Amino acid sequence: MAPRPQRRAAGRAGRPPRGADRGAPGRWATLETYTVQHAAGSAVVIGRLDDGRRFLASTKDEETLGRLLDGEPIGSKIHVRSFGFGNRVTMTAERMDELFPPRAPGFRDDYEHILVRRDGHLLEVTINRPDSRNSLHPPANAELDEVFDAYFADPELWVAIITGAGDKAFSAGNDLVYSASGKPMWVPRNGLAGLTSRESLPKPVIAAVNGFALGGGCEIALACHLVVADETAQFGLPEVRAGLVAAAGGLVRLPRAIPPKVARDVILTGRRLSAAEAESYGLISRVAPAGQAPAVARELAAAILEGSPTSVRASLRIMAEADGFADTVEAVRHPSPALDELLVSQDAFEGPAAFAQKRKPVWRNR
Repeated sequence: MAPRPQRRAAGRAGRPPRGADRGAPGRWATLETYTVQHAAGSAVVIGRLDDGRRFLASTKDEETLGRLLDGEPIGSKIHVRSFGFGNRVTMTAERMDELFPPRAPGFRDDYEHILVRRDGHLLEVTINRPDSRNSLHPPANAELDEVFDAYFADPELWVAIITGAGDKAFSAGNDLVYSASGKPMWVPRNGLAGLTSRESLPKPVIAAVNGFALGGGCEIALACHLVVADETAQFGLPEVRAGLVAAAGGLVRLPRAIPPKVARDVILTGRRLSAAEAESYGLISRVAPAGQAPAVARELAAAILEGSPTSVRASLRIMAEADGFADTVEAVRHPSPALDELLVSQDAFEGPAAFAQKRKPVWRNR
């Protein structure tokens, strides 16, 4: 029988990762203890990162299992990488790359659960699960995470729109039917739709909300820079009515986006906000006629594309940096590297030159 700490570790192995750096491709750590589960051909590992944080991980790698069963491996160096489905460990970084090959950002030719359309410098992403009110399960989240990785890495894409197929729902959040089926539920490191836990969104993302944006759907909209909603849209965080909480950012972002007491009302009762209410509180930027949220979002995107993409990115970065300062004057005085980079960009020279020559600027995005 395994010692008590190891039994507890085995029971927690399927929970979201703790301790490992979720934003890093991999970290070296020290093995502290482990339990080999012979029947399952796997092991649960507790390790400690170089900064002192502990983490829980698992492995089914034969090479790593062999090392754990050979001699006394405690105190050995191990390599840990965090995924949406949990932390994984190997004995070397090379073995980790062999088991989980790093994926360069890029677009596929087709997707199963989403639709992707490029139109010049604009990217449109549609959650294509209308029969389940565009709720998200692991395969859909993984596709969205991959697409937004590609968007942020592509210098020819300057603005993105995310919406839901049909007119009933933007997204109902987590697919509870899928979850109740007993299949493993996990989300990417970057959160729902690859957005809610992403460390930064360096280029504009617009949510075009048609119909319901509830639970995780509301949290996705909250994570976007701008929200366009049609007049039938409804926003809400009904998790308390299902014995859950809005843990994908709703509990943090909603009280920062609208008056805190209104946010608490919405969160604690599960009530919904109409598009008109959401607009009055500043949750959304534009209201569209029924069924026209994507069209109005395209108009908003076109207005953004009139400006310098370099300036747009710098503006987003400086605003994000300012959020870290409580004092307004201190935030204004903060010397942002984004401003330094902008001032030496080609776009910073093109803008004044085009104005002086009375012509439309030609942005280079550099």
